[in-house]
Amino acid sequence: MKTEKEIEEYRKEIEKRLVECGSMDAMKYYQGVLRALDWTITGIDV
Repeated sequence: MKTEKEIEEYRKEIEKRLVECGSMDAMKYYQGVLRALDWTITGIDV
């Protein structure tokens, strides 16, 4: 189980990679990771 702090650090890392990525495929992947993270935490599908 991850703590809220660990999840927040992971989210910041993924958001940083999303901004820095150069390819459209990588962008879609990181957006999917963030969506899955939100769904896991809140149970709400965005």
